[in-house]
Amino acid sequence: MATVILTAAGAAIAGPIGGLIGAVIGQQIDAEIFKGPAREGPRLKELNVQTSSYGNTVPAIFGAMRVAGSVIWATDLIENRSKKSGGKGKPANVTYSYSVNMAVALSSRPLSRVGRIWADGNLIRGAAGDFKVPCTFRFYSGHDDQSADPLIASAEGTANTPAFRGIAYAMFEGLQLADFGNRIPSLTFEIFERDAQVPVIDIARAASRGLIISNSDEAVDGYALEGGDGRAGLSSLLATVPVLLRSNGDTLQMNNYWQQSGTSTSISISTRVKIISRQDNARYAPPEQYRLHKGAAPGSLSVRHYDPAREYQIGIQRSSRADTGRPSVQIELPATLIANAARRLADLQLLQMQRTQRGWSGHIAISADILRAGDWITEEAGYGSEHGSGGSVAVDTWQITEIEHLGLVSRIAARQAIMANPQSIAGAESGRSLPADDFVIGATQIVALDLPALLAVDPQKAQIAIVAAGNNKAWRSAALSLNTNGSLTPAGSTAAPAIIGFTQNGLVSHSPWLTDNSNQIIVKLAHDDMQLPAGPGNPLSSDAPYIWLAGEILRYGLAQYLGDARYRISRLVRGSNGTEAYISAHQIGDRFVLLEQGTLRLLDDISTAAGQQIVIEAAGIGDNTPATAQLNVAALAIKPLAPVHGRAVLMINGDIVLSWVRRARIDFGWQDGVDQPLAEDYEQYTVSIWSGTLQLAVIDTPRNDAILSAATIASWNIGSANNLQYRVKQIGKFAQSDALIFGQ
Repeated sequence: MATVILTAAGAAIAGPIGGLIGAVIGQQIDAEIFKGPAREGPRLKELNVQTSSYGNTVPAIFGAMRVAGSVIWATDLIENRSKKSGGKGKPANVTYSYSVNMAVALSSRPLSRVGRIWADGNLIRGAAGDFKVPCTFRFYSGHDDQSADPLIASAEGTANTPAFRGIAYAMFEGLQLADFGNRIPSLTFEIFERDAQVPVIDIARAASRGLIISNSDEAVDGYALEGGDGRAGLSSLLATVPVLLRSNGDTLQMNNYWQQSGTSTSISISTRVKIISRQDNARYAPPEQYRLHKGAAPGSLSVRHYDPAREYQIGIQRSSRADTGRPSVQIELPATLIANAARRLADLQLLQMQRTQRGWSGHIAISADILRAGDWITEEAGYGSEHGSGGSVAVDTWQITEIEHLGLVSRIAARQAIMANPQSIAGAESGRSLPADDFVIGATQIVALDLPALLAVDPQKAQIAIVAAGNNKAWRSAALSLNTNGSLTPAGSTAAPAIIGFTQNGLVSHSPWLTDNSNQIIVKLAHDDMQLPAGPGNPLSSDAPYIWLAGEILRYGLAQYLGDARYRISRLVRGSNGTEAYISAHQIGDRFVLLEQGTLRLLDDISTAAGQQIVIEAAGIGDNTPATAQLNVAALAIKPLAPVHGRAVLMINGDIVLSWVRRARIDFGWQDGVDQPLAEDYEQYTVSIWSGTLQLAVIDTPRNDAILSAATIASWNIGSANNLQYRVKQIGKFAQSDALIFGQ
């Protein structure tokens, strides 16, 4: 007596596939006998953190997948120390930043490419291959000709450095950790073994070392094959896709539920197969149809999978039928599937489990060579009634699950076959997803500013500031360097992104002593996510915003959004903070900057003097070539402001009394109602007297007034003193002011 059971077909095959597949087939075909637990397959990983423990398996990836990977090599954190001057009388500030070099294994079979990369859930490499944080990245595909990484070789020695052939891995060099709290973040990778769907047979063939063949056209978008043997790697897949395995010589044949094997045909019981109940004085049980008890088939089935529409986060699709009191089954499938594909698999599996509750058993007079487990048999209408089945039997197709050979008689057990490819009974959705922003950072834009002393402190050198931004909001920072005749000196990094742009109209000159309500500025900002403050209405208000326009500092009362990152700025105060010398007819395309302290990167560590020309380069992550800014230094922060309110009064005795009001370069408001602070070591002025183009005299005075005697004026032989012009400059400890010109 020999018994051939479909669930044990794999055990009869020699070689490494051996008995590993038997229980898998049991889960697939004989659910009536070996029904699965409430959850089938290992629990899907919630994109957990990468590991670095010895003995962890590296999955073999097919198609597209998102994985955490395993760290296979790393350095200690690399500390970078930078020192920044604290200003006059203050200690220097020392800041520390950290980076790391590490290699992360991604797949135990070759890959074609790496797509997006996330760190702590935030995108650090976009779909276009652009990085959002500074690093050098190398990808090793895992082929047999793979060479060792040069950084690992330099650290470990060439002789001690493996090439990790057969392992696809990612190499990070100098991965900056400032955005992650100066710690190594949890990295996950979108990886591609191929860009097309993966036939299920490709996965089965790899797991079985080529001993599974197939006529099935089932496919998935990606699959993570892992486990100690082929059974562990395939169990979830074969428990979900609508395929059956059957013995086929020295191989296993994989077919869809509704496919016949290529080596057998459906057999009709009424023609080639004879049902018997008695033979050679032996009695056999008559053929019968039966149904398992009502609770044997689940009422619902769920498939958990990786959903590419959710950035490969876990999705779940559920199929349910009537009789909600029945148990539920959940299958964990480590595959990448869109929602509709996962719902289809859930529908098909539930349909298969419920339909195969109908069974058929009987004895047949047939040779063992005619029928095999997995074959289909068709019982013709009414045929069963002639052999003791108790009435008319409808035409049904059954799939043999078990054959017991009893000499010339065989006992067979079968279940109802699924004859067609049912489509999903309902559409499916991935559900709500909040994908990480994937903005291409783009090129850096920088502007170099020579600023007056904007704070109420006495600077000791020029206040050269760099402001920078990118073409979109994803831009964060750029590294700065001072270019001196082609030699680069590191100058730190930029501050927070500034609001910068270009003017789209001209702006005529205007008095700095009166508000400008007749002119306006149209400015286009670098990108749509930049916003200008609306303004308080009055440009003289204490909270009126400051802007820098081609050297001139203005304050405004109103900014109106025009769309397309454009603003109209009006109600102006011109030449603020001692920049009246820069009031001019501004041109279309002049640089525009909103002055905010947090966006200014002062070049404290660079010595600059009036008349010096500097070139600054900025290199950001998205820059193919560095952005540059050139500046002719005027050293406004250490240059006294020109005096104001000059007067020349002719006295009765013929003397002329000159007077003026000084201004301080560290106080622009007279807000306390008293004289401004001197901000110089001493008070000193130089006064030159002119008649036309002829300089008549120069007077130095420590006071904000001077007297020209009648005798002195007469000695100049100029006729009327009404034609004289007076030019007053304040002498500071670092420089002279521009001249206050009055008279004539």
